[in-house]
Amino acid sequence: MKMSPMLRPGRALLFVISLCLLTLGACIPVGTLPGSSDVPSVTQRPHLASAHPCVNRFIPHPLDHVTSIDGDVVRTYDSNGAGLAVNDLDRDGDLDLVLANLAGPNAIFWNDGGFNFRKQTLPHGQTRGVSTVDIDGDGWLDIVFAHRQTRPLVWMNNAEPAQFGREEEAAQQNDFNQIPGFTRLEWFAANQKAYTFAWADLDGDIDLDMVLATYQSEYTRVNPTDLANGGVVYYENTGTDFVAAHLSPKSQALALLLVDLNQDGRLDIWVGHDFLMPDQVWLRSETGWQEAAPFGETAQNTMSFAAGDVDNDGREEIFAADMKPFEESEAMMVAWSPLMETMVDMEDDTQIIENVLQVPGPAGRYANEAGARGLQASGWSWSAQFGDLDQDGFVDLYVVNGMAAEEMFGHLPGDELVEENLAFRNDGQGHFQPELGWGLNTTDGGRSMVMADLDGDGDLDIAVNNLLAPAVLFENRLCGGNSLTVDLAWPHSKNTHAIGAQLTLHTTSGMQVRTIRSNGGYLTGEPSQVHFGFPAGSLPLLLEIRWPDGAGSAIAMPNRGTRLTVERSE
Repeated sequence: MKMSPMLRPGRALLFVISLCLLTLGACIPVGTLPGSSDVPSVTQRPHLASAHPCVNRFIPHPLDHVTSIDGDVVRTYDSNGAGLAVNDLDRDGDLDLVLANLAGPNAIFWNDGGFNFRKQTLPHGQTRGVSTVDIDGDGWLDIVFAHRQTRPLVWMNNAEPAQFGREEEAAQQNDFNQIPGFTRLEWFAANQKAYTFAWADLDGDIDLDMVLATYQSEYTRVNPTDLANGGVVYYENTGTDFVAAHLSPKSQALALLLVDLNQDGRLDIWVGHDFLMPDQVWLRSETGWQEAAPFGETAQNTMSFAAGDVDNDGREEIFAADMKPFEESEAMMVAWSPLMETMVDMEDDTQIIENVLQVPGPAGRYANEAGARGLQASGWSWSAQFGDLDQDGFVDLYVVNGMAAEEMFGHLPGDELVEENLAFRNDGQGHFQPELGWGLNTTDGGRSMVMADLDGDGDLDIAVNNLLAPAVLFENRLCGGNSLTVDLAWPHSKNTHAIGAQLTLHTTSGMQVRTIRSNGGYLTGEPSQVHFGFPAGSLPLLLEIRWPDGAGSAIAMPNRGTRLTVERSE
């Protein structure tokens, strides 16, 4: 059934919606939006029933993985921890975990359902950022690690499900080029070391390009002459190779986000820097990358980015995490005091030492409204992510905190600044309040973090890679709300998981927007699966998909409580 092409449903579409309501959502009309002649196929299956009753809190599940360091004393840069990623690597329908490490080995945790995960150790550690993307367009997700001492390590998925994590092949772990399920790729010629990276189709030719950024303070501490291996580099995928274009020779990047900042339909580049180096933005134009400055204020030490439509007006706000004490007790201020003495705002500088929430305004400019919306301080913050944790139709924010380093916190027990992770609940107006009752305010020293539906029941769980403490999964057992999860497939393209696609869900309680990204937060690879939450009494009316090439699809009356797979055939 073909729908009206625009979001102005005529009588025929209204009739279809009414008919679906009468039959309790038994049909899913599918159509196109302007720019596409292809009608995708849609399959749906109900979310799994939770194995446990709701208790209005998250339940922690520790994992057999500890990000370790060389030696017994945590020093600067070791303190930055390691990344993680979540995606369905073996195509069995469950989201798997990839956890990076420093002194110890990286690992894959294969999802067997019901919060049961099998560990597969990988032969490398010394890792920062992690991506799980389909580099060669064969439909299987590959793994890319940002290595501290060499160029990125690329593990290509062998596309052989029976091979993944086979115990009888564990002896092969000493083979640095072959592990069960994956083969290390040598031709990927990213000569620069990476701290963080992100992937998307940035030049409009459908395949995935990459942006890489380095953290030069760490590299030059090891080798003071290593400036050649630094900066911000755009790697254009030519189909047979990746061609490098240096955007900046210097970089102190902790965070990187590919986001459409000027609303022209093309993804731009935003690099968040540490150590007083101003953030950098490049806008995509017809002639290439143009550096721009769309922000009146930015964080001085940008640790993490999170993008989400906090007020459901159809435009994404962008949160940048910095370091500012959330708790202002005497004990906490004493703990912070040696560092606070060195963190002084500079006159006439656009950088401020607190979190920033960039709210889009006219003429491509942004205004910082973190203070007005309750998000200006969250502690020594690392990864931050938006997601509708309580399924009320509005994205909440979770931030993981903590720091340990002898040079900065030698006056504290264990050289560690201990702070709680913080969950901020959206009040439905785009303002946020700390939510301590959800059980997410742990003090394990979180670094990278991601939200994803790990048990298939439709709500967002959380995975955190801590430093010197076991990684942990937080199972969502909040009560109330409903959801729709969506997986996009574009098998005849070189962007098989539709990174860069924008999805808009219209419900009886409002509109929500989501964007598929490869990476976000801090050193975090994001899942390609999209989650929409909404109140239990709300009905989904229309799901719009704007694919990365600009083509559009529309699905009327998707069923509540289901996982949709939308596959584009052209």
